Amino acid sequence: MFKYIISSLIAILVSLVFEFIIYLSEIEVTLKLSILSFFFHSLNLILTILLVINYQNYSISRLDNLKKGILISVVFSFFISFYFFSYHKWINPVVLENKKNTLLELSEIPETLDQAKEKIRLNPDFYNGKSPADLIEMQQDNINEFLTPSKVFPISLFSFLFTGMVFTLIISILTYFFRK
Repeated sequence: MFKYIISSLIAILVSLVFEFIIYLSEIEVTLKLSILSFFFHSLNLILTILLVINYQNYSISRLDNLKKGILISVVFSFFISFYFFSYHKWINPVVLENKKNTLLELSEIPETLDQAKEKIRLNPDFYNGKSPADLIEMQQDNINEFLTPSKVFPISLFSFLFTGMVFTLIISILTYFFRK
């Protein structure tokens, strides 16, 4: 099991090098870059699980492979989420504030009001008693509530754990059938 923890720590190191390069390049951190970063880290996690299950592992037991993949997911998710929390809390707190402001600006454009009206029109029972302005206000409240460092940690932790577990399951099943 120790070698699987080492593998996940190597994956974390790769992700941190990626983040360090972005930080040093002084590229403006936008929503697109944040999404790209999330996909890079997810791909890094998936490839680590794939390599461990297929190349560092001689067992075709699906249960053993699930345990190994989940262990890697837990270690990777915890440390990368802690990094995100630290980054948004102490290293570069302006980034989260900029994301929040960008999303709030997007919620104030006329198209957002049109989309809110369309949602109400398509599902009047669900939005009973709500106006388009109420929907926009709820969206803005959610943006303000969820884009804080204390919320980034559990959201990223859950996201990476879920990604790791789903792909561990897929990789374990495929490995079992192709090795058989």
